Amino acid sequence: MALTYKFHLLRPFQNLLGPCWRQIIKLRYLKAYHRFLPEKNPVTYHEKVLWLLLHSDLKEWAWRADKYRVRDYVARVGGEDLLPQLYGVYDNADEIDFDSLPQSFVLKTNNGCTTNLIVPDKSKLDIAATRRLLNSWLTLKYGNLTGERHYSLIQPKLICEEMLVDHEHPGSSLIDYKFNCFNGVPRSVTVYSDRVAGTHRKSYMVYDMDWNPMPEVLDTSCENLTLAKPMERPACFDRLKELAATFSRDFPYLRVDFYIIDGQPKFGELTFTPGFDTYYTADYYRQLGEMIEIPATMSR
Repeated sequence: MALTYKFHLLRPFQNLLGPCWRQIIKLRYLKAYHRFLPEKNPVTYHEKVLWLLLHSDLKEWAWRADKYRVRDYVARVGGEDLLPQLYGVYDNADEIDFDSLPQSFVLKTNNGCTTNLIVPDKSKLDIAATRRLLNSWLTLKYGNLTGERHYSLIQPKLICEEMLVDHEHPGSSLIDYKFNCFNGVPRSVTVYSDRVAGTHRKSYMVYDMDWNPMPEVLDTSCENLTLAKPMERPACFDRLKELAATFSRDFPYLRVDFYIIDGQPKFGELTFTPGFDTYYTADYYRQLGEMIEIPATMSR
């Protein structure tokens, strides 16, 4: 998977950038909104998300954002059946015994974004090149480069999991179901489909918790996104809502991601700090911001 040009440009400075994570977040906000991030009384969605980033116990965030450690948490709260099969976890790519792996699998880092390698047929894999790529990903300090400090607190590892295939939608990318949750209450789900591998390009639609489509809240000017046609309500949607509520109950805001494979839910990941892409309208971002309740102990 290709990393953005920005990451390649800044990578030589990633160790220096680590201590500056607060400044990086504020600069990213300034670039996105052309105003300074307020020091007090956050109002909008991104203001509150970043307020939480700047004032929360990030060690609590880190192990839930860790794509390896979160598996224990998911299993502990009764979601073991949601987890893709784990084939191995490694400190570096030289530890991987490719001969012992099945014909298809997914390799990814536990602490980043877009560092995923989908292998549908390992007989076509250049093993030496793959090891170089994976070891390069392990040295990428995603949290330092983005200012998302909780990712920097994750011990980098490689994990190998089963490659999920949804036979109900053959020939297409997996469909993502991303729930916006507030203190354990899911309020909307953004559904992504038709992803272009190695990019952020995809189709999308938002639904409320009764599965009513909400195209009016989408910003269709985003160049990476295409408006999708409304889908049928998944048969397991009620369970997805219950699971999203369980995983998010301890946090003012958390995005909980799932797939549906052959009609059954599969866990994706937990995300505390979705990016600055303008997926929604400004009005809907304001509505989402109103749903985030900053704890009184943090707003003092």
